[in-house]
Amino acid sequence: MTLATISHALAGRKVLDTVSLVVRPGEMVALVGPSGCGKSTLASVAAGILRPDKGRVLRQYKRHGMVFQQSRLLPWADARENIAFPLIVGGMAKREALARAEAAAEAVALLPEDLGKMPDQLSGGMRARVAIARALSIEPDFLIFDEPFAALDPALRRRLQDLVLELGEVRGFGGLFITHDLSEAARIADAIAVMERKGKGILGRLTPPGTRGMRSDDTIFAFVQDALYAETLLTDLVNVDERAVPLDCACDSLGPRRCC
Repeated sequence: MTLATISHALAGRKVLDTVSLVVRPGEMVALVGPSGCGKSTLASVAAGILRPDKGRVLRQYKRHGMVFQQSRLLPWADARENIAFPLIVGGMAKREALARAEAAAEAVALLPEDLGKMPDQLSGGMRARVAIARALSIEPDFLIFDEPFAALDPALRRRLQDLVLELGEVRGFGGLFITHDLSEAARIADAIAVMERKGKGILGRLTPPGTRGMRSDDTIFAFVQDALYAETLLTDLVNVDERAVPLDCACDSLGPRRCC
């Protein structure tokens, strides 16, 4: 996927200003930056949810799926129906879509008894699994993750990071993983792109040592410490001033949010 000089304004404010980013086939790139820098807006542009005011999105893959910050499950549908939803909307017969949903659910370790539960009967971690299964149901070769585990406790985040790593290894998809957590980025990605604090492009890329999914906790910790205190690319990530984040930022096309 290539994002070429993307610019976009929301509510009269320029959120992205000539941002360019390349994700090679099979590569997982984490995008980090302080709150309000436009990470989620760029993810929405990459997914085709938002159309950029300027620039182009070139997709060198067949299809992509997206996992949002919140699970965004339909409250009136059970887990199985939520997973099947994009297939049914795409015109697939319901019987076939539900069968595909069950296969996707199995891939993320959901049990058969979980599939009949409504979203309000599922824990946060289970809802996240359903959301990942929904993205997998269309059999994508590229996945876009918009801070999907930010609201989960550390132990659960780690289990779901492991799940993404395992799925990437088995299925070979590439992806864009939005996060504000440098440790998560170093654990889950091949490379880390750093966005400028006002959305004015990508400052540069960092490459953690070793291979994603194979890095030890000690390796990740050492990389993060060295990067935070020695890497000028991360100055804004370390020194972000929460007062500078616009309170009315509406970077989510499906509803207003507090950051982008």
